[in-house]
Amino acid sequence: MFQPKAFFRAGLKIIGVLTIIWSITQVTPVMFQFYSIYNQPDMMAGTDLSYYRFSLIFQVIYPILLFVIGVYLLKSGKGVIQMAFHDSNEDIKDDIGSLFILFMKLTGLVLIIYALPKAFQLISNILFVSSVQVIGTDEQVTFIAHNVVTTVISLLLGVYLLRSGKIFYKLGFAKQEDNEEKE
Repeated sequence: MFQPKAFFRAGLKIIGVLTIIWSITQVTPVMFQFYSIYNQPDMMAGTDLSYYRFSLIFQVIYPILLFVIGVYLLKSGKGVIQMAFHDSNEDIKDDIGSLFILFMKLTGLVLIIYALPKAFQLISNILFVSSVQVIGTDEQVTFIAHNVVTTVISLLLGVYLLRSGKIFYKLGFAKQEDNEEKE
């Protein structure tokens, strides 16, 4: 018998392992940023350098956050399971539909986890751009402009898919439901 929650738990554990691995890979670029700014303090003036160092805190947080999320998903992920299955009386008639919704929920979680580093990088850039006065911030502003919309969309769609995703289910299974109603 197909048990969506059991498959979802197994999927959470796999995503947890992948998130832990990804967090470890994200540490290296952050370390290079810190190394460059602390070993070359003449790159910026005093207050701008301080603001840049402060903004780097958000660059350090996301690998740690990814690691914590990965461990949480690997151990239990109870909150995510409750969020994903908040409405356990879903009207899904077949196993394929249930499997589709299950994978859609996992996809939503992956979208959220994938968008977190970019969100923290955006916060870091916004803090830096809003506080510096002497140096040019054209590259940071361009980065913010290019990435803010896609990051927000990824986060919102991720939450939507994790919680429900009914629009996509209806798109994917509309013909099948119509055929069942005719029979």
